[in-house]
Amino acid sequence: MRNELTQAPDWLLPWWRVFGDLDGRRLRIGLFRDGDRLIGLAPLLWRRHWYRGFLPFRRLELLASGEVEGDAIVSNHIGIIAERGAEATVARRFVDALADGAFGSWDEIVLSMMSGDTAMPELLIAAFRAAGYSAESMETAGAPFITLPATWDEYLAKLPGKERKNLKRQLRLFDEWSGGTTELESVSTVGDLERGKKILVDLHQARWASEAQSGVFRSPLFSAFHDATMYDLAERGVLEILVLRARGEPVAALQTYVWADKVTAYQTGRRPDLPQNLSPGSVIFAWAIRRAIEQGRREFDMLADAVHYKLQLTQQIRPLVQVRVARSCVVEWLRRAGVGIARWMRRGEEPKEAQG
Repeated sequence: MRNELTQAPDWLLPWWRVFGDLDGRRLRIGLFRDGDRLIGLAPLLWRRHWYRGFLPFRRLELLASGEVEGDAIVSNHIGIIAERGAEATVARRFVDALADGAFGSWDEIVLSMMSGDTAMPELLIAAFRAAGYSAESMETAGAPFITLPATWDEYLAKLPGKERKNLKRQLRLFDEWSGGTTELESVSTVGDLERGKKILVDLHQARWASEAQSGVFRSPLFSAFHDATMYDLAERGVLEILVLRARGEPVAALQTYVWADKVTAYQTGRRPDLPQNLSPGSVIFAWAIRRAIEQGRREFDMLADAVHYKLQLTQQIRPLVQVRVARSCVVEWLRRAGVGIARWMRRGEEPKEAQG
């Protein structure tokens, strides 16, 4: 499996400190050993989840997932953690531990935002089904990424002709508008972080306010999580806020993380009042990609979702999947019956008998 920031204590522990006291969450951590060597970790929590507001499920889910939408950190690439080569063993022992009650009582398990191009999701499905559980996997999002070549020219050459032409055009138009003043500033030191964060938040909020919507930093919980992580990660050289400047002013900002030689683009902001033919968002991504190439990074991850501006920069998409497991119980039968009835009401189909 891959080494991801979102699976590290640097991410999971601050998340728990911010969200752990909400919705009756309780930690449920599983450790798996081969002798004295730790080979696997299941970073879970237990909480009560209400389907359609009235049907209670005792749910086990991954740390850094399950937040209310407006507060969501949207942690990509989380999951059951295993030493490379021990994935199948950890998957089997995890299911055995669940069956033996090591994680307490549960009605369902929801493991979301797992990387679908790794072995663990399918290994878990196989282990659950072998143990007699109803288990399903579904793709919930796509995370565009770029396997970075050695040079910027190589990157451009790999783009389809239309996208390459459009990107070059956007860079040219922006440079013409800026009068050759375009520059990319990296804010990565603790001393400069407050200034960089203010630029990012201001541009992010301005972009969403222009569409009469609220940006994510308006959520106290979202902001609290980033307040809890930014300074430590900046001190360790993991966090960078990239600021695109033109005509002496910031016009776009990009919050990135550098982890295991991969650059992850997490949050953006841009001025909404520039000429309509300019795309400062696309321009800052292009500058960030070129910077990552020049630094010799191996990958540039744009995270979920596979929206248009990301797909103009790459054709590589990593599926993000959710694994759901349910016990055969009354609440699961009622949930399935409700799903069947709702589908019938939408489509005019006869409801199918729910399976227990």
